[in-house]
Amino acid sequence: MPTIRQIISAIEEFAPLALQESYDNAGLQVGDASVQATGALLCVDVTEAVVDEAVALGVNLIVAHHPLLFRPLRRIVGANYIERVVMNALRHGIAIYAAHTNLDAVAVNHRWAEMLGLTDVAVLQPAADM
Repeated sequence: MPTIRQIISAIEEFAPLALQESYDNAGLQVGDASVQATGALLCVDVTEAVVDEAVALGVNLIVAHHPLLFRPLRRIVGANYIERVVMNALRHGIAIYAAHTNLDAVAVNHRWAEMLGLTDVAVLQPAADM
């Protein structure tokens, strides 16, 4: 069984974090990447129901499109759904990973161009280190 880190490495090989926009917060947001993955649940947004589903399915990795955490948490006391999601994920050993604008840059835009039948597609604003 692969580790969560190995799964993350495969995602980031395809959609490097260097491609994310400056405002974004893609990457591992919650959890321990060194443990073996028992399975992964994919979603657009991490909600309390998504964490509950991961628990019910026995998977310990949630891969989301939109990051759960955009701003630092000042406390984790369950006062809002973000805090409750973090608490529940940690309680059940579930890692949360987000692939947002880095994934958009490689997958979504390429797919749109393909669907529109565009040819000679090129990056309009290349990342400095890519």
